[in-house]
Amino acid sequence: MGRGNRAHTGTPAFHAARRNPGRFGAARHLPHPCTSGFTLLELMVAVSVSVILLALAIPSMQSMLSRNHLKAAAQSIAEDLQWARSEAIKRNRVIRVSIDTDQWCYGIDQNDASDCDCRLNAGERGACTLKRQSGADFPGIRLAATFSGTSFEPYRATANNGSLTLTSTQGSRLRVVLSRLGRIRICAPSGPIAGYLSCSG
Repeated sequence: MGRGNRAHTGTPAFHAARRNPGRFGAARHLPHPCTSGFTLLELMVAVSVSVILLALAIPSMQSMLSRNHLKAAAQSIAEDLQWARSEAIKRNRVIRVSIDTDQWCYGIDQNDASDCDCRLNAGERGACTLKRQSGADFPGIRLAATFSGTSFEPYRATANNGSLTLTSTQGSRLRVVLSRLGRIRICAPSGPIAGYLSCSG
C-alpha cells in the first residue's frame, strides 16, 4: 500500500502537477476589469466651467473682430487714395475719388468732367471705372467724411484736402486724413488705438 503511494507520487503526472498546479484543478485568479470614466457630477462641473470660459471669451473675440474690421477699412481707404495719387502721375490725367457716406462706398475714376457713382455696378453708365469699394466688406464700421470726393492733379499730385472717419461698433475710431499736397495718413481721434497715434488738433 505504501509502496503504491510512493509509486504514484513518483509518476511524471505528479511532478507536472507540482510544477504547474493551475493546470490541474487549482483555481485561477482572473484579474478584475478596470473601470474608468466621468461621473455625472464631474461631467456637470466640466460643462459649467466650459460655459463660463466661453462667456468670458466671446466679448473679447467680438472686440478683436471689430478692431480688425476698423483697421482694415482705414487701411483700404488710405491705400486706395495713395493708389489714385500714383495713377494721376502715371497716366498724366486727373483721377477722381467719389465718396458716398450714406451708402458706405467709394470709387475711383478717370473722368475729368464729373464724379462717378460708387453705388453703380461695373459697366453701368456713370459707374466708377477704375475701382469701387463697398462698406459691406467691413461689417459694423460706420463712415463719415468732410467731403464727397477729391481729385488728384497729375503734375504735383495735389488734391482737395479732407478726412474720412471710421467708427466701430465698440466706439473706436480711426481717421484717414488727406492733405492739400496729397499726403495720406491714419490717426486715432480719441487717443492711440490699434497701433495708430492720436490725431493732432
